[in-house]
Amino acid sequence: MLKKLIFWFGIVVTIVCLIFVLNGIKYNELFSIVSHINIWILSGTIILYIGGYYIRAERWRHLLKHIKPFTAAELFPYLVMGFMFNNVLPARAGEFIRAYMTGNKKGVSKSSTFATVVIERVFDGLVMIFYFIIGYMAFHYITKQAAGDPISIFGKTFGVKDAVLVFAVLGSLVFIGIFIFMLLLLYKRENTVKFIHTILKVFPAKLREKTVGFIDTFINGLGVLGSLKDVLNVFGLSLFAWTVEAFTYWLLGYAMGIQINFLLICLIMAVANFAIMVPSTSGGIGPFEFFGVAIMLLFAYPKEEAAAYVFIVHAMILFPIIVLGLIFMFTEGLSFKKILNEKEKEESAK
Repeated sequence: MLKKLIFWFGIVVTIVCLIFVLNGIKYNELFSIVSHINIWILSGTIILYIGGYYIRAERWRHLLKHIKPFTAAELFPYLVMGFMFNNVLPARAGEFIRAYMTGNKKGVSKSSTFATVVIERVFDGLVMIFYFIIGYMAFHYITKQAAGDPISIFGKTFGVKDAVLVFAVLGSLVFIGIFIFMLLLLYKRENTVKFIHTILKVFPAKLREKTVGFIDTFINGLGVLGSLKDVLNVFGLSLFAWTVEAFTYWLLGYAMGIQINFLLICLIMAVANFAIMVPSTSGGIGPFEFFGVAIMLLFAYPKEEAAAYVFIVHAMILFPIIVLGLIFMFTEGLSFKKILNEKEKEESAK
């Protein structure tokens, strides 16, 4: 029931966001901007973007080495397939499926593997906070800005810039909260588990037992957080991967003949990636476009130019990984339908 509610809520969010993006668009201008993109620069940008995923595979190797040693080359296909499922299924289901596939094929605990995926997302969130701080300076250093209508809440007036700040702060608090919770699980395990048990007392015994078992193996996946050197390595690789991605955003603007200040690119990347935490259809379609276009409108870009740029950026994020993920599924002898069916059977058996 809950899954259905989230699914339909996501559909509504996507539709509402896309209505905002497409409302008043002059489609002939939109298509003209897209058609003039430099294909050679676009191709090179896509290759560079995929290279960023190999950096993520190296990061994942660091996270998994406390559980089982792997090479980045071994993990790269499973990482890409996980992101592929994220791009085609709602609710970021690829995170669970990646842990499931890796657990089955590589003989490691699925719960511990899932813990490493959660750590990845938290470090991604921390890097997004860093890039948001850099990007927010665009409001101070880029002079060409649209006025924007103020927003009135409880008798207080806020500018659109304030709304962007509040949204990013809320997103930042989520990641910081999860990071603190993981540290408590690792360093204050007994007290934290007791606290979780107290909360779970209101739930059925079967659910409590399942959760306790999951927590024990989940904590094993947090081993990397016990070493400052490993934490710095993971953060450094996260920063490197997202810096490569930010550069691909800039290259796409260059390929389209759109001049975009790097501070603005940082702001778009941070806010748009915070936005896809909101339930939507697969791949964050809707919220990503909404916030990406809204920020460009704040800096007085024509809506057609803003929409064309954000659509192309999101297409670069989604489609190459979907294609590469399907290739890896074929080479690894995996079936899309079989993975989903087996995962559902395993969940229903628990």
